[in-house]
Amino acid sequence: MRLLITLSFLIFTSVAIAQTMADLDRRRKKAEEEIAYIDKLLQQNSTDRKNSAQQLQLIGEKIKTRKQIVAGIDSQIQLMENDVSKKQEEITLLKSHFDTLKKSYEQLLYQACKNRNKSHWLMHILASENIGLAYHRWNYFKHYASYINEQAAHIKQTAEEMNIEIESLNTKKTTLAKRMTDRQREMRTLEKEETEEQKIAQNLSGQEQELARKMADQRKTIEQINKQIEQIVSEQAKKDRQQRQKAAAALPTADKTLSTQFENNRGQLPWPVQKGIITERFGVHYHPVFKNIKMQPNNGIDITTDANSPVQAVFDGEVRRVFTVPGMNNCVMVLHGDYYTLYCKLSTVAVKTGDKVAAGQALGAVFTTDNTVLHFEIWKAKNNGEAEKSDPELWLKKK
Repeated sequence: MRLLITLSFLIFTSVAIAQTMADLDRRRKKAEEEIAYIDKLLQQNSTDRKNSAQQLQLIGEKIKTRKQIVAGIDSQIQLMENDVSKKQEEITLLKSHFDTLKKSYEQLLYQACKNRNKSHWLMHILASENIGLAYHRWNYFKHYASYINEQAAHIKQTAEEMNIEIESLNTKKTTLAKRMTDRQREMRTLEKEETEEQKIAQNLSGQEQELARKMADQRKTIEQINKQIEQIVSEQAKKDRQQRQKAAAALPTADKTLSTQFENNRGQLPWPVQKGIITERFGVHYHPVFKNIKMQPNNGIDITTDANSPVQAVFDGEVRRVFTVPGMNNCVMVLHGDYYTLYCKLSTVAVKTGDKVAAGQALGAVFTTDNTVLHFEIWKAKNNGEAEKSDPELWLKKK
């Protein structure tokens, strides 16, 4: 019984390891697809030196993703080593059990040889106190040797199968170790590419002061754009709050339900584009090359995507406003209870104010120049009618 429990535990552990390995394989495949997509974006923008900062952001994302692949491969190797160890333990237990049965079988053969006179067996059976015991002894003599042989053969076969599995796992481990080496080699290549991109930016090092001045001007422009958008969102939030106060009692309840549903999907919202890489994150950051130069503040995130990519709503809601802001092109604002999602830098708009939209519904297409970037923001209306911005990356589903 103890052997059975131990073997069952080892088998269960092996199954769990296999499931984890499969999950790591899926993650690696997904990461490799993301890297391939980043390569595509880099190739599309390879001649755009004006956006060298964005190029470096893309390469940085690529390196980070590649490191995740390497880490996943390391985990797989560790899991396989653990699996090999557990299977070796399983074989040891099986061999011990096999040796015990073999010893019992040898003793049986010895007794059978020692008492090979059939009269001894017959007398032992006839000496039984009743017919049931006599039958039991007869059945015992008849089947015991056969049973031992069958069990021994079964355990031997199992041990051989375990050896085959261990050999297979060792082969996989070797393959994964080679793959990890390949990934490390690729990472070194990526680091060289990043250095090359930095050199392109550093060619402007003599113009760093000019770049700092331009960035300062751009920062002022972006701050004005941010204030303009923030004012539009706040005005809409106040207007919507006033409308709710005048509306029937059922409407605020519906809005509250939608807000709760939206909040419950924090970290699970679909992306506003089918494919994309975040190249500008929420808040204030510094230039990827000139660390003393502060980049423009960002009230949302910028997602680099394919040319003319369709933009889709991330949640059910109502289009509350469609407007244009210089530097942000067309913008669409969608209400989700107390929350607003904002989609900017659109070339075309497929909805109008008052339209009900469902998650995944097309809102328009991203504007394309030298590159294609969607600007995405999330705001929440507060009790005083003002609006508060939130980091959209925390709301979107992890890739």
